[in-house]
Order: sequence, then structure tokens, then C-alpha cells
Amino acid sequence: MRYDKASNGDSDFSTSLKAILFGAAVGATICAGFLFLFAFLFVIVKSIPQFLIQVIAIFCAAIGAFVAGYIAARVYRFRGLVYGSLAGLFLFFLLTLVAFIVSRDRFTYLTLVRLLVMTLAGAFGGVLSVNKKRR
Repeated sequence: MRYDKASNGDSDFSTSLKAILFGAAVGATICAGFLFLFAFLFVIVKSIPQFLIQVIAIFCAAIGAFVAGYIAARVYRFRGLVYGSLAGLFLFFLLTLVAFIVSRDRFTYLTLVRLLVMTLAGAFGGVLSVNKKRR
């Protein structure tokens, strides 16, 4: 039996908001897991250049945004580009807000790079999710 969105009692806005928030929550969890993994590896290696640390942090954020976009589009079931990029964008704002509060960081060019990378990764994850065949 095929799932019909019209038969669901939730409005379209609440369904899309739930998909984006759930995707961002899963993406944040994945991002935190990868950050913990790389932090553990940094402790083992002991000497890592500062630039490499920032690149790896952006890489972990991109993985989290990809998963967020994938999950959001998988929950919503269509418009993968839109909902994937919105989930990646929401995750970016969440991570940036936490970073600004915790470490008193400033808005730099790396923040813009992270915005672009996370939005594109979320959009890519959403497109892959929608185009995946269902069983």
C-alpha cells in the first residue's frame, strides 16, 4: 500500500519541519561522532597542524550535513534538493550558534566555507535519498 500524504492529519508545514529537525538531529549526532573519533586520533598522533584541524572539522560538518539532508528527504519522500539543503542549513546554524557561544569565535571566511559546504552536502544527500529506489 502506498503512503498518501493527504490522508495524514499533519499539515504540510509541520511534516516538513519534523523532517528537517529530525534530519538535523541525526546529522548533529553523526557529526559529533566523527569529531570525537578525530579528536581521539589527534590525541594519539600528538602533532597536527592547525589548518588540518579546521579542514577536518569542516569535513565532519559536511558528513553530518549529508546525513541530515539524506534523512530529511527520506522522511519527507520528495523535494530532496530543497529539504536536504534546508536540513544542512539548519545544522550549520545550529553548529555555528554553539561554536559562537562556547568558544566566542568570530565570523570568518571559514564560516562562509562551512555554510557553503554544509548546504551543498545536505542538498546532495537529499537528492541521493529521493532518487534511491524503495523496496
